[in-house]
Amino acid sequence: MRLTLRLIENLKQLLRGESIPYSALPKSLVEPFVEEGLISIAYQGTRRCVIARNADALAGALPQYNEALKDLDAAERLLTEDSSRAAQAAISGNSKTSNKRAMPGFIVNSYHRIDCMLCGQPFAMEPAEGSAIYIANWQFFIPPVSTLIIGIENTENFLRIREQKKLFEDCMKKGESEILFVSRYAFSFDLMNWLASIPNRYVHFGDFDLAGIGIFLNQFKPHVGERGSFLIPSDIESRIKQGSRKRYDDQYQKYSNLTTTDETLNHLISLIHKYRRTYDQEGYIISNSQR
Repeated sequence: MRLTLRLIENLKQLLRGESIPYSALPKSLVEPFVEEGLISIAYQGTRRCVIARNADALAGALPQYNEALKDLDAAERLLTEDSSRAAQAAISGNSKTSNKRAMPGFIVNSYHRIDCMLCGQPFAMEPAEGSAIYIANWQFFIPPVSTLIIGIENTENFLRIREQKKLFEDCMKKGESEILFVSRYAFSFDLMNWLASIPNRYVHFGDFDLAGIGIFLNQFKPHVGERGSFLIPSDIESRIKQGSRKRYDDQYQKYSNLTTTDETLNHLISLIHKYRRTYDQEGYIISNSQR
């Protein structure tokens, strides 16, 4: 993939929330972007366009395709200020794009053995503390129907599940005998597509801020429907009172009108606006490890 000033400007437009023509991106980018759920296809009359589903997720994924895309402004300056063939080759030589992602799938974890199926064979999942298991052939990964699925956004929370055991077990309902923890890999939508294919109940554990709630509503809820809910601890109001004012202020303009038909989740949104503060999910690691 050859980087050009036009390509960089098109990517900047996507990150600003603007739509661009489908043909404005090279095929080696637009197809995997659509497949991974990073951009959506829309129509303006008869013209096919694309728009970012989540600008933050798209920005985080760009360096996977070309290291220079980690900083679009820097790439633009290099192309503008140094038009030599050597500079062009150097910046284009960082391309990692292929027709198929090298690492499909997602990561799973648990603090007890779960007897699953993988590629038609029994698969006893029992990761040691401090580790997790990577599921590549996710289309053929089947947990027991009695398993509660909890998705964790933060890596530290995901790897230290034993220190939050009481918090998670409070989420279980009658008929659920074990918990499988999942975490998406490299901003792909494989995890969401897998969740849509299984009947298990899903609980989303993210940061208690407007952006975290937005991720659940926009990226996960459409795939899990009524089977999905957002993890809201019983003590969340007291924690939000002591949370981050800056994070709230930074997110307010973009998410000030965030609403949902879920009354429980709307109450959480109201608490965030009431105290004008947010709370990071990592706080529950410290709390539970001290008990």
